[in-house]
Amino acid sequence: MKNANAPVAGATSRYQLISHGVDPQNGYGDLLDSIRSRLSLAGDLPGVTVEQQIRLLDELSACELGRFLLENRGLNAYWTHQLVTYRQGQASTDSVSDMEYRIFEKLPAVLATRERFGIFRQQLQALLKPGLVLASIPCGLMGELLLLDYDQQPDITLVGIDLDQHALNGALELARERGLADRLSLRCEDAWTSSLQGEIDVLTSNGLNIYEPDNNRVTALYRSFFDILKPGGTLVTSFLTPPPSLSAESPWNMAEIDQESLSLQQLLFVRIIEAKWSAFRTHAQTMAQLVDAGFADIRFINDRGCLFPTVVARKPF
Repeated sequence: MKNANAPVAGATSRYQLISHGVDPQNGYGDLLDSIRSRLSLAGDLPGVTVEQQIRLLDELSACELGRFLLENRGLNAYWTHQLVTYRQGQASTDSVSDMEYRIFEKLPAVLATRERFGIFRQQLQALLKPGLVLASIPCGLMGELLLLDYDQQPDITLVGIDLDQHALNGALELARERGLADRLSLRCEDAWTSSLQGEIDVLTSNGLNIYEPDNNRVTALYRSFFDILKPGGTLVTSFLTPPPSLSAESPWNMAEIDQESLSLQQLLFVRIIEAKWSAFRTHAQTMAQLVDAGFADIRFINDRGCLFPTVVARKPF
């Protein structure tokens, strides 16, 4: 597979990013006014007044990550990378705002996705063998692959696919920092219609299915991944599980989840931001979708709270 030191220009204009993107018709001030109006009309929540909700909105708006979330209702490659590579205890309330501190240090979904990132890296590191081709879709900044140890694997090839040109640029920059740019090929393509066919040994994918509510579309995504892999290839992916308030089949381990932080998360992500990453699925649903797509030897690795499980599956020979 040909390596490239620059992202390939592609079809971003033909497809729509489902994870983030600002509405160009509205200014930021208008956006805040519309959220304040929506919160006021919705009224108080049990134990949380409208005034308290608007104060949280103002706190979000005062920090860079909060503003991005309010504008986009999702995360891009840069902010995802910042959240998953952040070291617990790195910040203090003296160095960042109280809102930023609570997002990075306390919110259960953030802690779960950071733990998921660590599980991905463990699984991927264990899969490394000489001569393999590894890919990430959507790649974002590609930290789950670019931060692995390749000292004993000099002939590994890396492929990143994303619709977001900014993500591809960021992946290239990180690859250069890691001394891996000469192994890297980047493609601006849609995950459902990738041009790769039977070329990848190990494929990793995180953060796309959680924005897609259509179960048939997610199964189609897994079929695309199946086609991309070589026979015997491995998929490492993940999914968001439903909270107990939405499903009796919720696997959440509430003993591992701080209730105060969970309540704050609900206020921020659901009530105020109206985050797009709300496509929850159970282990059984995910298993059925992967089996439908052709995968076998499917195993789950749960984070402590069981919010964001990792899945490892194999394409049969």
